[in-house]
Amino acid sequence: MKFYQLISLKSIILCCFDVYLIRFQLIVRMKIPSTFLHDLVQTLTKSEKRYIKVQAGTGQKDYIQLMDALIAQKSFDEDKLIEDNKGANFLKHLAVNKRYLYELLLNTLTRFGEQSLEHKIFEKVKAANALIDKGLLVAAMSELKKGQKAAEKYELFELQIVLSGIEKKLLSRQQLKKEKDDVIHQLFNIEVDRLAQLKNTNEYWYLAQQMAQFQTRFQKVQNEEQKKYIENLAKSPQFKNQSLATNFKSKIYFFQANSIFQFMQGKVKEAYKFNSQFLDLLETNAHFLKLYAHLYLATLNNMLIDSTVIGEYDVLEEGINRLVMTLERPAFKSIKNISSRVFRQRYLLLINWSLSQNDFEKPMHLIPEIEKGLEQFGKEIERHHRITFYYLIAYILFQNGRYEQSLKWNNLIVNDPKEDVVKEIFYFARILNLLIHYELKNYTLLESLLLSTPKYLKSRRPIYATEKALFRFLGKLLNRIDRRGREQLLADFRIELDRLFEEPGEKRVFGYLDLRVWIGGE
Repeated sequence: MKFYQLISLKSIILCCFDVYLIRFQLIVRMKIPSTFLHDLVQTLTKSEKRYIKVQAGTGQKDYIQLMDALIAQKSFDEDKLIEDNKGANFLKHLAVNKRYLYELLLNTLTRFGEQSLEHKIFEKVKAANALIDKGLLVAAMSELKKGQKAAEKYELFELQIVLSGIEKKLLSRQQLKKEKDDVIHQLFNIEVDRLAQLKNTNEYWYLAQQMAQFQTRFQKVQNEEQKKYIENLAKSPQFKNQSLATNFKSKIYFFQANSIFQFMQGKVKEAYKFNSQFLDLLETNAHFLKLYAHLYLATLNNMLIDSTVIGEYDVLEEGINRLVMTLERPAFKSIKNISSRVFRQRYLLLINWSLSQNDFEKPMHLIPEIEKGLEQFGKEIERHHRITFYYLIAYILFQNGRYEQSLKWNNLIVNDPKEDVVKEIFYFARILNLLIHYELKNYTLLESLLLSTPKYLKSRRPIYATEKALFRFLGKLLNRIDRRGREQLLADFRIELDRLFEEPGEKRVFGYLDLRVWIGGE
């Protein structure tokens, strides 16, 4: 979505419906990249696959065989596809079958499951156009009014302008009447207002996206230059004044921008307040809840993370219960993979709740439940969340002295060659790996790791002072045989860790791996 000027917005919206139909016809003749098809096939759920095969009917279908062959491939490889399916009929016209399957999947998925509100309104647009072409103008207006009612209720301004365009078309077909002047004025005023609302929404969207993009890149403010950048964004009138947000979506972006701004500066209590206000806004405007169900879940999760940080554990407990209850609420039924999403958010929050209180025993009973959920939901749990679970489980097991089990989970990260998500976890998993092998008395291996791990980290990011201190400590510990010397090393390392913990630049290390807890258990 681009921040385009108001002058071009009207023409874009008014022609988008016709352009959509033209593009749909042209895409059949376009060459579809094979990775698009493979990626789409890989996202299909069991119920979607079953629905597609039922719609295909009986008998061998080349495109169904192609779909099954693509499902079997973890990553797309056309040469291997051909090699593994020699003699298959779909290979005779592979390019045609790929294009046909891609279009079939897109068309089938739009019919599968519950239609979105926007799609239902577009159905009214199509119905009104068809009735106008048949000369049934009164019936066309009836369909149009149904669409307008829904679009107004949910403040879908883009669709309101499309519906306004159809009403103008309808008006041009009607005979001139006295009351027609009133309709013309009404249509004109409606469109002027909706364009103003779109401009207001776009301004707030732009502000929220700038904040979100900054957070994605840097997580939190790390230097004066970054601080000045977000403070400059916060100077805009839209950021400071909620009353300038003239519609529901603008208010959503207002709360998002402000909560991100506060969180990035470490002002978690303030971020918590804005996230709470966002949730209250949706709860008190229940008809919008279904439209913004995804945002509700994401913001609820953010608010509960805030609650963990500031120690609002009553709010955290109530919020986790609220999260679980979304499985029973009709507004959330249309969210794909809602069960896996609630599972993931719930257990990550429960674990972090315990860890925030340095309680490593309590989350031990969660591990079998998490293991079962990871197996049950499979790919529905995104890769970065799976990696997070692996690390947290390994860390909990380590702090409970279950070193062999901890090594098993940590190896799922350490032995993974693709460091494409949550890279920090891959880095700290290497540090945890050192501690596990120390506790397992794998001293020969540990000596080798003390050489390779710093090189690994240095090639990816600066090494923290706490990590350097740990490397020195372990190196000296391996060479100390007498008990008194080892005790002195431990005492000195405790003092050093206490000092490093007070340094702001070292906080992140202790967030992932609190070495003070480990040393306390020596």
